[in-house]
Parts: sequence; C-alpha cells; structure tokens
Amino acid sequence: MLGRIAVLLLLVGLFGPEVRSAKVDDNQCGAFNEDQMLQMQSTFAIPSEHQWVARIVYGKGFEGKIRDNGCLGVLVSKRTVLAPAHCFVQYSGVAEAFSVHLGVHNKSAPVGVRVCETDGYCVRPSQEIKLAEIAIHPDYDSRTLKNSLAVLTLQRDAKIYPNVMPICMPPPSLLNETLVAQTFVVAGLRVFEDLRLKTWVNTLSRGFCQSKVKTLVTSSNTVCGYHKQPVAYYLGAPLVGMQKKGHVTQNFYLVGIMIDWRWENDRIISSFLAIRNYMDFIRQNSNSLIVRS
Repeated sequence: MLGRIAVLLLLVGLFGPEVRSAKVDDNQCGAFNEDQMLQMQSTFAIPSEHQWVARIVYGKGFEGKIRDNGCLGVLVSKRTVLAPAHCFVQYSGVAEAFSVHLGVHNKSAPVGVRVCETDGYCVRPSQEIKLAEIAIHPDYDSRTLKNSLAVLTLQRDAKIYPNVMPICMPPPSLLNETLVAQTFVVAGLRVFEDLRLKTWVNTLSRGFCQSKVKTLVTSSNTVCGYHKQPVAYYLGAPLVGMQKKGHVTQNFYLVGIMIDWRWENDRIISSFLAIRNYMDFIRQNSNSLIVRS
C-alpha cells in the first residue's frame, strides 16, 4: 500500500490571450440542459456540455507508461480534480504529473487560444493550471488497482465559464442507492479522435461483467457497464448521473471515474471507481465541494 504522495510545482499563468465571455455562478455545478439531452443519439458533446472533464498533462515521456498514452480527471471544485491513482503512480511508487487542461473540447487545439471548429462552434480558450499537490489514496494497490483514486490540488482556482464548471458531488440521499441496473452518462476525450464525446452507460452487476471479460479490473468499490456507443475514452473519464428535484432534472452529479475498459466482441465495457465510497478521503484533501440537496 502506498501513502500520500505530494508533488510541489512552480506557479504558472495561462498561456495565450484571454477572450471575454460571460461567467457563470461560482457555486454552479453539474449544468444540465434538456435540449442537450435530446442530442444523446449523437456522441458529440458541445463545448458547454460536461465542462468538468479535465485533461492530465505529464512531463515529457511519462505518457508512454500509461495505457493509451493519456488520462483524464474531473473538476469537483475550483481547485480540485479527481483522477485514477494509476494515472500517476506506477510500480516505482513515484507520482508524476505536471498540470491539467480545463475546457478542452478538441485535444489537438492549442491551449489558451480561442478556436473555431468547422462545425461552427467557437470555443473559449482552455485553461492550463499547474498542480500543487497529488494525494494518493493510502490503500491504493498498484498491482490490483484497488482504491485507485488521486485528489489533485491546483495551484490556483479555475476560472468558471460556460466551458469550465465543476461537477456536483453525490447527494446524501443517493449515497446508499444501488448503482446496478442504472443508466448514466460518460463523457471525455477519446483515444483515437480529437473531440470530446459522450455516451450512455448501462450498469450491470460485477459478476456479470467479470463473466464477460475476466481481465476487466473490478472490486467491491466499482460499478461496470456497457457503452451505448463503441467509443474508447481515456482513463479517468467521469461517469455522471442525473439528480432530480420533484419532477424536474436539476443537475448532473459524479458517480465514478473510469479505471479500466475492454472490448467485448464489438462493444466496450468499462469499470468505474464509485466515488461515493471515498467521500471522507476526498473531503480531507479538497475544499469547496458542491452538493445539491
């Protein structure tokens, strides 16, 4: 088991020019839009959808040690990102990371530069923020990937705009609800393409997933399921659920982060670390988490 690992880095500002854009409420999280939900038959995620997806940036050469050469995280407050521990700690026991990119819609676009896509979307510049600390869960096992969770502290607050927003944390009323036989949404950057996508995930029992793909990493703290669209995402892609208030869907909330995925025939099956089982560790290493009652 590995203890907490801290990495201190130098402060750096954003690259490139600032582009004026309307800010959103700093206390807003998990923005939900029913018109956007109607587009779920398409895998394309517009810039103002799933704005909590963060891209992890490493020192030169470290990506080669990570599956698919990259990882994602999820913004849960203006200064906190969650990600799989095995995106940072390999068998050497050394945590390595550099910064995060927030608001990335096209992973090939330059950071800090306003980009207009061929489909008509003009995207506010993505933000690069260096890391101040990486806290690895004390019970993380790099061999089995159990408890693979890292809490990343940013050196400064993220600027909250329509393309950058934290996800809400699981509400207390849902902490004991089953995660099996549910429909959630996963969003993130893809392994082989540039644009951020989204798709439905139908969750299944751990035993069923293991019977289909024995090599899929699972544990008592994970939930697994098939993607509706056969798209492979980088590890760390956030799985989110929809929180309702009365008869209205209020917001998205974080269910888990992807720690493994496999092909099963022509489908993709993924395993997600269930965040609700780690709330004490997350609270101890972060601040300003947002929970909608």
